[in-house]
Amino acid sequence: MLIDLIALAAMVGYAVAGYRQGVVVGALSLAGFLAGALAAMSFVPSLADAMEPGPRRTILVVLGVLLAAWIGQLLGGLLGGAVRERLTLQPARMVDQVLGAVAGLVAVALVLWFLGGALRGSSSTAVSSAIARSRVLATVDALVPTRLAALADDFRRSVADSDFPRVFTDFGPEVIVPVPVPDSSVLDRDMLVEVGRSIVKVTGNAPACRRGQEGSGVVVAPQRVVTNAHVVAGVRSPQVQIGGVGQLFPARVVLFNPQRDVAVLAVPGLPAPALDRGVPLERGDDAVVAGFPNNGPYKAAAARVRGVVNAQGDDIYGRPGVEREVYSLYTRVEPGNSGGPLLEPDGDLVGLVFARSQNDATTGYALTLAEIDQDLRKGIDATQRVSSGRCSTG
Repeated sequence: MLIDLIALAAMVGYAVAGYRQGVVVGALSLAGFLAGALAAMSFVPSLADAMEPGPRRTILVVLGVLLAAWIGQLLGGLLGGAVRERLTLQPARMVDQVLGAVAGLVAVALVLWFLGGALRGSSSTAVSSAIARSRVLATVDALVPTRLAALADDFRRSVADSDFPRVFTDFGPEVIVPVPVPDSSVLDRDMLVEVGRSIVKVTGNAPACRRGQEGSGVVVAPQRVVTNAHVVAGVRSPQVQIGGVGQLFPARVVLFNPQRDVAVLAVPGLPAPALDRGVPLERGDDAVVAGFPNNGPYKAAAARVRGVVNAQGDDIYGRPGVEREVYSLYTRVEPGNSGGPLLEPDGDLVGLVFARSQNDATTGYALTLAEIDQDLRKGIDATQRVSSGRCSTG
């Protein structure tokens, strides 16, 4: 609500200012704004590559682009003012003023939409949730031309500070289905020790993006580990550790699906048993999320299924148009949980954790077994190394 009130106040203010300035000044100011923004979007993100991904980097990049856009707007306005001085006929002045109000309204709407889109990719659920609930920004998003939206999406991907792909592409808020709090009694110690022999920490360096990457994985066949594609994207030589401790086993990527966010690793000599596969879960069912959150030790968290969703989202590079069948879960998913198993209370594998909600800190997402089954079958049979692509947006 607060964001909508601020947005509406800004729109009214800019419309009044546009009426006073006229369309010539307004149009040239808008053109200058867009020219400055587009120019900055082409080089500012690369200047920030040396910074660690995070909210600070996102904010600095957005401010850099807005500064360039403001300079372009100022120069365009000065040029427009000089042209407007030549308009002396009163009817021409009236038309100029009305169209100026429209130009001012469009200009501020684009600025707010651009800011909202960039900041919605923030790892801060409070910021993302507030933006997602804005009806004004959602309305503008629906009206923006496809080509301009694509350019803004490219920029958003370059400054995203989340470690996860977007599950839902829509600008509006995610639907968080209420269910009872997860039952902590599902965290049976003996079960967790048993399945821990089949859960691995996945690590590696991605030279092109000058960073190390880590996540979780699960053994699905002899010497075969499934994880998320975004965990190993750009990694040349991944390694796995059973239970996150002890010997590091060199691995190679034999299947890489950036659309679904699935990768399969061949790990020669890995002495770990495959997990049994369970039956599909339904709303309200108990479950367990296991892995290595925040690159820490092996850890499990209780979960409850909010529902099974066919989600229209992005691939690991932020490109829209991907549909996945996912479990929406009442649980906390942290960076490092990616690629870890979703388990039934008895320890059987029922899904692959891959994302968390942008709006709600207690909601995570896992790919269903039906969603990843085709990739599992291909990856288990594959033996040749394949490209792990380029670094993802996370």
